[in-house]
Amino acid sequence: MRVAEAVLGLARRAADVDVLDLLYDLTDQVLAMLAVQGTGITIVDTRGSVRHVTASDECCRYLEEIQIELGEGPCLDSARSNSLLGPVAFGDGSPGATRWPRFAAHTRAEGVVAISAVPLRVSGTTIGALNLINTRPPVITSLDLDVAQALASAATAGFLNQHRPLDQEELVDQLREALNNRITIEQAKGVLSERFHISVDEAFALLRGHARTLRLPLKDLAIELAKGRGPSELNPAR
Repeated sequence: MRVAEAVLGLARRAADVDVLDLLYDLTDQVLAMLAVQGTGITIVDTRGSVRHVTASDECCRYLEEIQIELGEGPCLDSARSNSLLGPVAFGDGSPGATRWPRFAAHTRAEGVVAISAVPLRVSGTTIGALNLINTRPPVITSLDLDVAQALASAATAGFLNQHRPLDQEELVDQLREALNNRITIEQAKGVLSERFHISVDEAFALLRGHARTLRLPLKDLAIELAKGRGPSELNPAR
């Protein structure tokens, strides 16, 4: 029942929903339902360029960025091949170390034991992939991966239902705004982290919580905070 409700909730978003918030909700649902400790999203355009969009924590964000920098990793392979991947173990002599040797060194340093990835796809259109990270056993099962795929496809459908792009390139063009918003959100996280002496993960939870309470788009609140403004409860100096 929880899975069905989550799939419907992601697929049937209001027309004015913030795309970035939709993708963050996808990662929230995955963390709440599946036996993973980290999750995030990257998008890939028709030229093969990759961009990091969301991450549940700093470890996941770092590993997504390293995959992009090195040009190898499970998320990239999943997005480019439009196929479900994993769970792939990492460690000395493991499948992950053999397939992506440079990336594997970073996963071991972060204490990762396995990574899986599912494509963000619907009706033949793939816009990226969802990373699923295990930092401790047990790793996710094949059933978990099916659930992750259902959630990822629902979120993709929710976005497509709003925008109905002509092709994948147009779709990725529309997602570029979400990427620009992510940069502003990262700045706002830094502001709150320094202001309240909390971690960036805690700062992001604070940011999202207030955006929902105030019924503001996440990007709008982030812009205000990045400029040193924002509501008084987030800016005690005002």
